[in-house]
Amino acid sequence: MRFNLFYPAVALVGVALVFLFQPPVESELNFYGFAESNETAINYNYPVVVEEILVRPGQAVKAGEVLLQVSRRRSKETLADQEFRIRELQSEESIWRGRKQDELAETDRKMTDATVRLSREIEEAERKLDYQRSLSEGLTSVTVPTSNYRPQEDKIIALKEELARTQVQGKEKEQSLRRELNLGGNPYRAQIDRLSAEAQFDEGQRVQPFAVTAPSDGLIGNLSVKEEEHVPSYETLLSFYEPHSGIVRGYLHEDQTLRVETGDKLEVFSLKNPELIYAGTVVGLGSRIVSIPTRLRKLPDFETYGREVIVEITLDNGFLQKEKVGLRTPR
Repeated sequence: MRFNLFYPAVALVGVALVFLFQPPVESELNFYGFAESNETAINYNYPVVVEEILVRPGQAVKAGEVLLQVSRRRSKETLADQEFRIRELQSEESIWRGRKQDELAETDRKMTDATVRLSREIEEAERKLDYQRSLSEGLTSVTVPTSNYRPQEDKIIALKEELARTQVQGKEKEQSLRRELNLGGNPYRAQIDRLSAEAQFDEGQRVQPFAVTAPSDGLIGNLSVKEEEHVPSYETLLSFYEPHSGIVRGYLHEDQTLRVETGDKLEVFSLKNPELIYAGTVVGLGSRIVSIPTRLRKLPDFETYGREVIVEITLDNGFLQKEKVGLRTPR
């Protein structure tokens, strides 16, 4: 009787698959992560020209070390826009000044007309009053009461008061208009002076050289520019990395997510150097289950899912940027 090895082989494969896909049941947490990369993109909110590049990718630099020599250059279009706006405001100022001068002339004309009219009415009223009095002077037998002259006298008083009031109001308005014309109320002069000062400053600052320096000790990442290149606003010049990251990003298998909470303590250790072990604190947990990155899976060829775990460690650690590390329950 021959012994068939097919069925035992199938059984062994089945058992292996069961153990392969069975969720981890170890009593201690043990999963993988990587040292986060603290990358800074260096750029400016205005266009620059790269004059000289003094570093290369991967180079270690110290805080304050000069990385690039660049210059800020004002475009001719910007200066032309300022000049156009100044001319536009000067034109508007001229129109405004013409209207104010017309208004001043109209005020003067109205005051003159009113003065002439009221002066004539006053002269006419005084002549009538003198005539009335002359009639009574020749009467010896009849005495004319002074009350007969009162209406005409009151009219003369009212006309003189109106004349004085008209002259005062006219002078006040005339003075107000002259003050406006003498820059006190000119709505355009301040804008013209400001734009002129800005244009003069920008002309002097058309080419403004300065150095790009390292914000702290670290490593140069990618250089995105070359010498003599015109770089637009907000365009990245280069990337900069801090020498060590204080954040480790790990991925815990989905069947173990309930075993970790914010504030828990974990050990973070190097997979290459057993002596590098640091105490870490869980400071963040992912809000959903995601696919674990291939390099962090215990079996790279089989897609597994888990929850992101953010662990904070000391900044003076010995991990490389993006280095794969292990995370576990403190021993």
